[in-house]
Amino acid sequence: MSTFAPNQNGDSSLPEVQHSTEEPLAYRAVHSGFWAMIGSYWTIGFGFLANIALIRLLTPEIYGEFALAMFFAMLLDLLSKSGLNFAFANYRTIDGESLGTLLALGVLMGIGSLLLAALATPALLAAGYAPSIPLIVVTLTGINFIGAWLWPFTAVLETELHFKPITLITSVATVLSYVPAFWLALNGLGRYSLLSQAASSTLLMLLAMGIYVLHAQRHLLQLRWRYNGTLARQFLRFGLTTGLGNFIASLLVHIDNFILGTLAGTTTLGYYDRAYRVAQWPSLLLSPIIGRTAVFTYNQLRDDQTRLQRSTMMVLWTSANLSIPLALALFFSAPDLVPLLFGVQWAPAIPLLRILLIVAVLRPIWENVWSMLVGLGLPQQVIALSLFQLSVLVIAGTLLTWLASATGMAVAVVLMFACGLALAYTQLKSRLTIDDLRDTFVGPLAALTLTVIGYLALVRIIGSEYPLWIAVVWKVSWAFAGFSLFSLLVQPRAFIERSGYIWRLWRRQSPTTVNLEAKT
Repeated sequence: MSTFAPNQNGDSSLPEVQHSTEEPLAYRAVHSGFWAMIGSYWTIGFGFLANIALIRLLTPEIYGEFALAMFFAMLLDLLSKSGLNFAFANYRTIDGESLGTLLALGVLMGIGSLLLAALATPALLAAGYAPSIPLIVVTLTGINFIGAWLWPFTAVLETELHFKPITLITSVATVLSYVPAFWLALNGLGRYSLLSQAASSTLLMLLAMGIYVLHAQRHLLQLRWRYNGTLARQFLRFGLTTGLGNFIASLLVHIDNFILGTLAGTTTLGYYDRAYRVAQWPSLLLSPIIGRTAVFTYNQLRDDQTRLQRSTMMVLWTSANLSIPLALALFFSAPDLVPLLFGVQWAPAIPLLRILLIVAVLRPIWENVWSMLVGLGLPQQVIALSLFQLSVLVIAGTLLTWLASATGMAVAVVLMFACGLALAYTQLKSRLTIDDLRDTFVGPLAALTLTVIGYLALVRIIGSEYPLWIAVVWKVSWAFAGFSLFSLLVQPRAFIERSGYIWRLWRRQSPTTVNLEAKT
C-alpha cells in the first residue's frame, strides 16, 4: 500500500517518511489506493442498495443461471488470460511502439474470444443449459472485444498508479447501469435484468473512458503507434505466464459455481451465489488496493528487501484491521440482515453466508501474496499455488457438494484458501519472517477473539429478540466498536502509529514533520 524506511532510532518495526526518493511512490501508492477504495465503497454502497430491490424482484434460479454464464464467459475470455497489462507494467516504457503492440495483441485476443463464444453456444444448448446462458456469454464477450480498443490507455493509468479517473468513471457508470436492469425486472423480463446491468455498466465505462482519452490522454494519441513483433513476443512470454496464473485464479472464483450448479441445480446455486457475494463485501473494499496498487508497488521495490518487507507487513496489517470488523458485523447480524434486506425467501443463504465470511478475512491476505509474487516477477510460483488451490477446491468441492450440497461447497472454499496460504508461506518465508507475521496478526486476532466473547456476553445479558432493524444496528455497531476498542487496548502504540502513518501519507505531510520514534 505504501513504502517504508527505518526511523531515526534504527527501529525497523515502523517506518518514517524521510527519504525524498521514497516520497513519490509512497504518496502515489496511498493516494491511488485511497481512490480505489473510495470507488469500491461507492460501488458496494450503491450496488448494495440497488440489489436489495433487485433481489426482491428476481428469483434464486435467475441468479444461479447468471452465475453459471459468468463461469463460461470467464472460461472463454482470452484477454484476461494474456496478462498483457502486467507485461506492459513490467516493460516500464510508454511509447508508440509499446502502446501499438499492446493494442494489436488486445484486439486479436478479443476476436479470438468472440469466435470461441460463438462455437460454444451450440455445445451449451446441447448440454441442456438454459438459452439465457449462451446469450449472456456471447454478449459479455462482445463487450470485452470493444473494451480491447481502449485497453492501452487504461494500462497506462494503472502502470502510473493513477486510479482517480477510473474510479470516477466506474462510479457514475454503476449508477446508470441499474436503470435498464430495473426496467426489465419490472416488466417481466427479469431473466435478462442481470445481463443488462453488466452490459450497460461496461458500455458506459467504455464511452466515458473514450471521452477521457480525448481530453486527458491526447498526448498518447500523438505518438506514432506501431506493432513490434519482437516486443509482442516479449509481452506474451511474460504476460502468458502471469495470465495463466490469472486464469487459474479466475477458475478459483467461478468453478465452485459450475460444480454446484451442475450437481445441485441453479436454484441452490442462486442461494449460494448471493451468500458468497454478500460475504465478499469486506474483501471488495480491499481488493482494488491490493490487486492494483500493491502489485505495482512491489514491482518497484523488488530489489529493496527492507522496504519490501515493511510494505508487505503494512498491507497485511491494514487488511486484517479492515476486513475482520466488517466480517464480524455481517456474521453477527446475518440472521436479521438477510430477511430484513432480501426477504424471508432468502433465509437458506444465512448459514452459507456465515461460513463464507471466513473467506472475507482470508482472501485479502491471499491477494496480497498474489500481488507480491507477481510484483517480484515470480509468476511461476503464482501458477503453482493456484493449481494447488484449484485441485483442493475441485476435489473437496465435488465431494462435499455431493455430501452436503451448498454447505459442503462453502466449507470447501474455506479449506481451499487456508491450504493455499499455508503453502504460500513456505515459498515466501525467506522474505517474510515468522516474527514479523506474528507481530502483524497478533493484535487483530486478539481483538477478534475478545469481540466475539463480548458479543456472546451481550446476547446473554440483553437477549436477541428485537425488531430486525434494531438487532442489525446493535450487532453491527458492536462489531466495529468492540473490535476498534480491543485493537487499541491490545496494541495501543502500533494501532495509533500505523494508522497515523497512513493518514500522514494521505495528507502529503512534510517528511520533516513526521517523527515516529516509538516501536510498535
